[in-house]
Amino acid sequence: MKVMDSEYIGSSKILSIDEAKERKGVVGDSAKEFEEQVINKQDSQFKDIMSVVFGWKIQPDGSRKLVSKLPNGKILFPDRSEQLETIEPGIPYICLVYERKDETNPKTGEVLNPGREAFAKICAEEYHPKIYVPSSKMPTMVWRDRESGKIRRKVPVANSYELRMITAIKEMEKLGFPSVRIIFRENQQR
Repeated sequence: MKVMDSEYIGSSKILSIDEAKERKGVVGDSAKEFEEQVINKQDSQFKDIMSVVFGWKIQPDGSRKLVSKLPNGKILFPDRSEQLETIEPGIPYICLVYERKDETNPKTGEVLNPGREAFAKICAEEYHPKIYVPSSKMPTMVWRDRESGKIRRKVPVANSYELRMITAIKEMEKLGFPSVRIIFRENQQR
């Protein structure tokens, strides 16, 4: 897989548990399971729920690191427990975040060492509707119904692969989704 040559630092946004469930696209029992999953991952350090988009930061030696930025300007790294090869730059994740605090002199209150970084444990990828493209070139639209929470599937009908893809994209647009992920199944196995 070719890695982007440009530098892109991601962004983050603080969420409530209800906003996290909405971004995950879960309702009913699935929402309760997701909430339990987040609560079970929380501890005394990793407690803030955030939407995080990681990006590449080019280092002085030419290497790259996956990073994001907190609203207060601190740099956010994936926690050491995360498998970096599974994190896709540009994709929003629901995370639990630990932000290092400033070290201060207890007597004077003077900041001795400012906490400049934070760490994120990934709970889940935010929900994105998808268009799966198998080797047969019959794209399948897959999305979660916003009211019922049920998964919907549809194969657009057209005479060519190109027209089926355009139809699928236009139908996703009509459904009101701001973005959609296109997954080429044949390339996924490589």
